[in-house]
Amino acid sequence: MKSTQDRVFIVGGTGNIGTKLVQDLLEKKVPMTLYARTPSKIESMFPNSTELINIVQGDYSDLTSLETGIKGHSRLFLLVSDFSDFVNLKKNIAKIAYDSGVKQIVDISSFTVNMGWRTSYIGALHYGAEKAIFDLPGRGNLVALRPGRFMSNVVDHSRPNADNKIFDCLPGDLSYGFISTNDIGAVAAVVLSEAIEKHGDAVYSLTGDITNGHQRAQIISDIVGREINYQQVKPIQKYNKIMESGHFPHLFAMDLAAGLDSCPDDRVTPEISILLGREPETVKEFLVANKASIQA
Repeated sequence: MKSTQDRVFIVGGTGNIGTKLVQDLLEKKVPMTLYARTPSKIESMFPNSTELINIVQGDYSDLTSLETGIKGHSRLFLLVSDFSDFVNLKKNIAKIAYDSGVKQIVDISSFTVNMGWRTSYIGALHYGAEKAIFDLPGRGNLVALRPGRFMSNVVDHSRPNADNKIFDCLPGDLSYGFISTNDIGAVAAVVLSEAIEKHGDAVYSLTGDITNGHQRAQIISDIVGREINYQQVKPIQKYNKIMESGHFPHLFAMDLAAGLDSCPDDRVTPEISILLGREPETVKEFLVANKASIQA
């Protein structure tokens, strides 16, 4: 069902999700163009792929090269992690794409959109961006992927402290969902390589595994070879820890510390296995594959 004439333009192709997407598209022999600030980074990440990969140099401050480079492409993968002007940036990129003849956009959104309008900072941004693109006059198809909590973040938060504990502000026996960044990229690759009309304006919520704090502590114990326990902390303690990192603004930290507790993600979504033809990656599988980062 794939059109061999399709070419995919990729915004956000160097992170965990984008890397998996590019790898899968290369396996499918899908030609693509990556938009990147540093072309040499792309060349080092995907060597010997010049027949299928073209590179357009640019950033978000000036979309001129994107507007020129996207001509002749039928699909766009859109992943933006810069939240400073998130909604307008995604809307502007999408408008350029549709105006240039793109027929399908696969947008990396968030499960927080499922919580409804203005129920969280992160959710409001993704909700606003999805709606801004969806409401563009004369647009092509828009497929929204709404992944849950990234398993890659579990790796970052699973390095045991000096007391051999991992922590979060939720009860240790409360189970909630996670998604492998590998599976997000794999789903995107499937959608971008199948017939555009098959997926239409689909919304795919992506939760690949359900675990609780005690279960993750046991997984970490098995990986590091010593007993690790889960400790429930107060939201303010988690908030302070997040802010100490210097990587997140106040509203983002508020969401991570408390605002996502009510987000509905307590079941594995069937979309993943249906689209990929296999079971989704589990938290244990993901952590074992990244054990070097946990033991570091």
